[in-house]
Parts: sequence; structure tokens; C-alpha cells
Amino acid sequence: MGCRESVQKGILDGTVQDMAGTYFSEHLPGRDLMIKVRNQMIYSLYDKSPNKNIIIGKNKNLFEEEYVSKYVRVYPPVKEEKARQLCDSLTAITDALALRGKEFYVFITPSKARYYEEDVPDLYYYTAPFKEREGNYEVFTRVLNDYDLAVYDSIPFLNEYGSNAPVPLFPKTGTHWARVTGAYVADDFKGFLGEHSRFKFPDMRISYAPSETPVSPDSDLFDTFNVFTKPYDTYYSVEAEAAANEQEEKPRLMCRGGSFMGQTIYYLIRGGLFGGDLYVENTDVYRDNYSSHETFSDYSELDLKQALDETDIVIFE
Repeated sequence: MGCRESVQKGILDGTVQDMAGTYFSEHLPGRDLMIKVRNQMIYSLYDKSPNKNIIIGKNKNLFEEEYVSKYVRVYPPVKEEKARQLCDSLTAITDALALRGKEFYVFITPSKARYYEEDVPDLYYYTAPFKEREGNYEVFTRVLNDYDLAVYDSIPFLNEYGSNAPVPLFPKTGTHWARVTGAYVADDFKGFLGEHSRFKFPDMRISYAPSETPVSPDSDLFDTFNVFTKPYDTYYSVEAEAAANEQEEKPRLMCRGGSFMGQTIYYLIRGGLFGGDLYVENTDVYRDNYSSHETFSDYSELDLKQALDETDIVIFE
């Protein structure tokens, strides 16, 4: 079929019109500005979220809709069988790494909704069909009791720390715990490692100060609104450093996790507690105190065997 015939066919079946509409909508002068104006009107005039995946909760507290739905059990919680399968896999990993002289730890992170239940819109509680069942966290931690795994659960620490926390645990404008919270979780996790690892770790010094602008990722949810209004919470910059770091031996670290654990491990890596480090977060890879960054699309692109050979401690979130 020639070019002319292809165009004629496309006009008849509507694909040419669709392509033209898409092109002009994406290249229309001032398009980005018009989108921002539209979003601002939705946000300011109707007090609604311009992002369908983000909820504006009570007290202007923002949440990711998926995490709220899982926490209040709009979605069915994980079945115990699946939790046991996961624990079996983690046990197999623990045993395989132990044979190679490696330590393996599991790091549990929380959902923001757990600590701001009162700010979640009531509709989610009213419509949750599985609210009488145990949540994902409750099922998993109950099953964990039957296994001999080295697990750091940040939730009990946050439950205690949160009652006297110097700043809110989470910013209203973000999905992750506040930078200050992440630093104190890092210090607590460091203590956990000190109790379970053959390696020794120095004390940490943590300091923080108000910041006029958000410190990433404290406004990550609000930023998705793409509006003219500035983020509206109080933010803090944080410094965390090892006190007199004279470790006899610094272990080499390998992590596979998400942004929650990454936000915490960051302080330990930057504090110089490890002799080498590899952090895999989603499709990003950070090495050697964040001096190197690369991305990947498939794990076959990574030389995980070499990475494990060069590692003393492995952590999964």
C-alpha cells in the first residue's frame, strides 16, 4: 500500500484525525501554561486534587490513593499463604547468603496513612469491604514470628518515637516520612545492626534546622499538582554524621529497596559507615557513596553475582 492509500485509509478509520489531534494538543503554544492554570483552578476553586492518584485529606494532608486503599482495606489484604511463601523465600536467601559469609536483613517501612488515620477521608473507611480483616502488615508480621529472620521493623520505633517527635513524622505535602524522621530511623536501624551484625558501628549525631523551601522529597505529592501555589508545610534540613568514626572494619553494603529505606540508608552511607555500597532503588543504581548513578530496565543488565561477591551485608526492603 502506497503513502496516498495509507493516508486515505487512515482518514476513513479515524487514525489520521487521532494522530493530528494528539500532535496539536502536545505542540499547542502555551499548552503547559494552560494545564497549570487548569490545575490551579481545580485546586483553589474546588479544593480538589488535580492528580487523580493523590487524595487531599483532612487538614490538607496529602496521600497516595493506592496506599490509603490498601491500608484501610478497600483491597483484600494478602493471604497468609502468600505471606508464608514470601517468608520461605527470605529464609532461602538468608541461608544461601550465610553459606557465603554474608549477613541478610529485612527492613519494614510504614504507610503514611497508619500515622494519620484521622486525616484519611471518611469515605474510604465507610466503603472498605475488608476492614474487618487483618491488614497486610499485621498478616506479614504475625507470620514472621514463625521464622528466624533478621527483620528491622521501623513501625514499633515510630510508634514510640512519634509520641515525642521533635517534628511531625510525615510532611503534609509528601508521601515519605520527613527528613528528620528518616534520620532518626537511620540511627535506630544502626543500633539494630549493632546488635545483630558481627560488625561494629559508631554513634550518630543528628541535627536539623527549619528550611524555607521543601527538602526533597518532602513535597513530592504536592509537586505532582503542577500549580502556582507553593508547598504549605514547615520543612527541615538535616545533618547526620558518625561520631568519631574509627571502625576497625567497615562492611560493604548492598541494598534493594524503595525510596523509604533509601531515604534512611542514605544517612548511614553518607556518614561513612560502609567500606563500599551499592543501592538499587526501583530502576536506579547508586554506588560508592552516591558518586555513581545509572538506570536499568532488567536485572540481567546488572552483574549481581559480582555485587554479592563484593558485599558483606545485604538489606531488602
